[in-house]
Amino acid sequence: MRHLTFILMSFLALSEALAQAPVKTTFVSGSGRGGQEGPAMICDDQLSTKWCIDFPRLMPYSIVLDAGQQTSIVEYGLVTGDDTNAYPERNPVTWSVSGSNDKENWTTIDEQKNNRSLPAEGLQEYRFKPKAAGAKGKFRYYRFEFSKMAGGTRIQLSEIYLYDKVQMPVKATFVSGSGRDGKEGAAMAADGWLFTKWCIDEPRQMPYSIILDAGEAAPVTEYRFVTGDDTHDYPDRNPVSWKMSGSNDQKSWTVLDEQKGNRLLRDENEQEYRFRPATSGNYRYYRFEFLKMAGGTRLQLSEIKLFK
Repeated sequence: MRHLTFILMSFLALSEALAQAPVKTTFVSGSGRGGQEGPAMICDDQLSTKWCIDFPRLMPYSIVLDAGQQTSIVEYGLVTGDDTNAYPERNPVTWSVSGSNDKENWTTIDEQKNNRSLPAEGLQEYRFKPKAAGAKGKFRYYRFEFSKMAGGTRIQLSEIYLYDKVQMPVKATFVSGSGRDGKEGAAMAADGWLFTKWCIDEPRQMPYSIILDAGEAAPVTEYRFVTGDDTHDYPDRNPVSWKMSGSNDQKSWTVLDEQKGNRLLRDENEQEYRFRPATSGNYRYYRFEFLKMAGGTRLQLSEIKLFK
């Protein structure tokens, strides 16, 4: 029951984090047998399923997806399996991605060698930008070939997502925020540096707030939180309940998003998490109010980013 609850919570959190809608893909072919952990599970939109295979003779393990039409992919995401916490060695570290329009002639759009970016966390998405010479081509079919895992020969992934659009960052500047100025003041959450952070423990000032200036009225369709540099040691400092509001005069505020008990942020240092506001509008100023942390009253974040 606790495992099912974890999957449900992770599904809701990841769905919230997927501010960009991925390209709708269908399964074409893949390594391994059919069934509960067969390759078709890789694009069924169900985080409770996964592709899991351990047949060394079939390596490199492959997956072919159909994008429905010729599409140029600017990002792709790999989602770790539900029990990656217990089996991090199943994460892929070396792979290639190719595109084709006839499933016979393939053009390499990305190659990764010994890339250990995938975290030892269950149901976490990590995104990659194709960088090979053929990355700008338009293809209907996309093939992933996995040739090495973090350890052993068993691979597992919950989902593979393709994206044809990227979010444009908003160059926001700090206006005001709770706490004192200085080394760990609120201004650090908008300075563009991951090695600085906003850290505050002043219960009388709760909810802690920060206001960012987008420079001009702009609709924010995604915002991101980056955890602090020592969150692994102090996971209780992650926010779990907050509100996001927009304004053009810093007097009248419109609530754009509200999160209650959202524990998407994990005990990982300097990790970025994405959220999609429930509504959006043309506002110049954006305010975040943090009402509750994972534990205690101390809040810390390395960065708050806005995207349109």
